[in-house]
Amino acid sequence: MMFSIILFTSIALSLILNGYMENILIILSTVIIYKQIIINKDYKYMIYALIISFIGVNLMVTFGFRDYISFRDIQPGEDEEETLILLVSEGEYKHYNLRERSTQIHYEKGYESLFRGIKDLYKYKSYYNELGDSDFKEEAEEVATKLSYQLDEGYKVVNSYMYTQPYFEHSLEDIVSKGYKKIIICPLFMTEGKDYEIFKQRYEKLNLVSYNLVDIEILEPFYKSNNLAMVYKNEILKNIRSLEKDSGVLLIGLYNKNNLEQDILFREKIKEYIEHEEKNIDIQIKLPLLENNKKDIIKSGEELLEYGINTLYVVLPTCTIDTMYTKHLVESILEDLDMGNTKFYYINPEKKTDAIVDEIFKRISLMNQIGG
Repeated sequence: MMFSIILFTSIALSLILNGYMENILIILSTVIIYKQIIINKDYKYMIYALIISFIGVNLMVTFGFRDYISFRDIQPGEDEEETLILLVSEGEYKHYNLRERSTQIHYEKGYESLFRGIKDLYKYKSYYNELGDSDFKEEAEEVATKLSYQLDEGYKVVNSYMYTQPYFEHSLEDIVSKGYKKIIICPLFMTEGKDYEIFKQRYEKLNLVSYNLVDIEILEPFYKSNNLAMVYKNEILKNIRSLEKDSGVLLIGLYNKNNLEQDILFREKIKEYIEHEEKNIDIQIKLPLLENNKKDIIKSGEELLEYGINTLYVVLPTCTIDTMYTKHLVESILEDLDMGNTKFYYINPEKKTDAIVDEIFKRISLMNQIGG
C-alpha cells in the first residue's frame, strides 16, 4: 500500500509543482507504475491509497505550502510629514509560484481548499503554461509611477499586494516603522467583491489604532468611476467606427469575484455612454455574466448574431489590472464564441491605466484639496 500512496502522491504533486521537481515526480510515478502495475500487477489498496494521497496533498496545499501572513508588533519611528498612498491589489508573481498561489487559494476558498487545492493550483499552473509570464506587477508599478508624478512632493506612493510579496500587511509594518501617520489606502478593485472583502477582513485584524496614526482613509473601488467608463466607451467606439459596420458588444461581468450589483452598474454606465454618443451606427449591446459554463455568454452572442451582425466585440470591464485568471477567461471565451465567419475582437483599453491614475488623483485631490 505504501508504494501506491507514493505513486498517487507523486502524481498529485507533479500536477502542482513545476520545473525539475515536476520532472522528477513524473519519472518516479512512471517507475512505480511499471513495477507495481505492469510487472507485479498489484492493484490491491489502490482506492484507499488514492483517497489518502488526495487528502494528504490537499492538506499540504492548505497548511504546508502557503505563507502565514501576520502583522508584527513594531515600534513606530519619528513622525514623517509626507502622506503615504498605499496601493493594494491582488498581486501576481511573474512566474508560477506555488507558495503564493496556495496563499491565494487559502484566502479565497478557505477550507474548501481541503477538497479542491490540487485542482485550483493545477489550473493556475496551466494558465502560466498557456499564456507565459504575468505582467501584473509591471502594470501595478506603472500605476504607482504615474500617480507619484501627478502628486505633490508631500506624497509617497507604495505598491502592496494581497497574494504576492510584498503583502500589504508587511508594507504597513514598514510604513508604521518609518513614522508615517497620514495614510491613504487605495484598493485597486473594480467592486466590493470577494477580494475586496478579504482585504477588509485582513485590514480589520491589524488593529492600527494602537499606533496613534493621525488619519487613515480607505478609498472606494472603481465601479463608480465615470472616467474609467468613458475610457471603455471611447475604445469600443473607436474600434467600431474604424470598420463602419453594425456591430455587437458583449460587456461581460465577472459573477464569481465581483459584487454583482456594482458590476452591473458599471457595465450599464458604459452601455449608456455608447448609446448616448453613437447614433449613426447600429450597435447591439448585451451584458452577460460569466458563469462556469459560459452559457449566458454564448446565448448572448447567438442573440446578437440574429440581428445579422457579423462583428462582435468582447469586453471584460471586471478588474483594474488583468491577472492570468482573467486573461485565461478571455482566451476561453473567444474560443467558445468561435461561430464560423463571425469576427471577434477583444477590447482592453490602452488608456485604462491613465484613467485609474486620474481617478485616484481626483479622489485624493478632493480629499486633501491639493493642486493639480
